[in-house]
Amino acid sequence: MGIYKTIGVALAWIFRLFLIISGIGYLYLGETISFIMFLFMFILTLVPVMLEQLYDLEFHWVFELAVSMMISLHMLGTMGAYFWIPMYDSLLHMFSSAMLALIGFSLIFSYNYAGRIKVSMAFMGIFTFLWTMAIGSLWEIIEFIWDNIVVFFWGSIIPVTYEFGFMQNSLFDTMSDLSIDGATAVLVAMACVFAVRRAKKETLEGVFRPFTKMIEHKIPHKPVTEKG
Repeated sequence: MGIYKTIGVALAWIFRLFLIISGIGYLYLGETISFIMFLFMFILTLVPVMLEQLYDLEFHWVFELAVSMMISLHMLGTMGAYFWIPMYDSLLHMFSSAMLALIGFSLIFSYNYAGRIKVSMAFMGIFTFLWTMAIGSLWEIIEFIWDNIVVFFWGSIIPVTYEFGFMQNSLFDTMSDLSIDGATAVLVAMACVFAVRRAKKETLEGVFRPFTKMIEHKIPHKPVTEKG
């Protein structure tokens, strides 16, 4: 397992390096907004590392690799992959939705495992679906807002051009993305429930321990409503 972790972490940093180099390249070309976008996305890939330092824990290396890969592939799409590679957008939505669903299930399962809540496996599956669809819908709203910003600032002194849009081509495109998000969320939720029901206790603890540890870290010593 050690060699797989080493390779996975190395790949995660290769994806981060791609974001940094691309951002610097855009800055060299005078595309300041693109540089800021790539820099922001690079910082997002560091969230698992930041959480590890903040809560003194260690995520499974797959999470770190998947987050870096998901963000990097999206930024590659903005560089033209959405047009170069057939079905790139749909495949990326499937991968991103699968990751979001896995994170959603991990959160609800960890809350239940830590004793903060008491829910059934069926509820965990439903939560995973709703969690994924909520984030997917929020993403589509952000795309809509971004496209309108592109139109509003077209030709103004602010260097935003159609090169950065459009993220939403039609209602069909939006609904296709959401449909893919939903279908992927259902499959991942079912797979997680199936795996958890059959996994050994030590395996579950190894996968979900980071999430559980973050939850337990936030448990107060006494209820906030309790008077001193």
